[in-house]
Amino acid sequence: MEQKKRKRYVEFKLRTTANEANKLRRRISAAGKKTFQAYALNMLLNGKIETYDYSELQQLRVEVNRIGQNINQLVRYVNTFQDFDQELFLALQEEVKELQQLIVQEFKKKEVAKPDGRNQSLSD
Repeated sequence: MEQKKRKRYVEFKLRTTANEANKLRRRISAAGKKTFQAYALNMLLNGKIETYDYSELQQLRVEVNRIGQNINQLVRYVNTFQDFDQELFLALQEEVKELQQLIVQEFKKKEVAKPDGRNQSLSD
């Protein structure tokens, strides 16, 4: 009996925990695939994995923190010399709080972050 030559001869190995393996088996069944190989090939070749670059938002967060430090220095000055407009100070504090809330919201939204290009598929 003549043995067929395999079309796919490069092998990849995958190690998982028992919980991960069970979850993977359920996903394979739900996808209607009969084998792990069929599921993995489909997901790896056609699946979409998105990654995001938050570097600009992280830099903005650093700048807001610096503004907050400056306000804290102003508070120390006011407490030392009692020579500062209280309304102006409260307005500054409120602005910093609003900026911090905006940054937190932006970090939570995927749409704001720019994709970093690692999710683009390679052409064959």
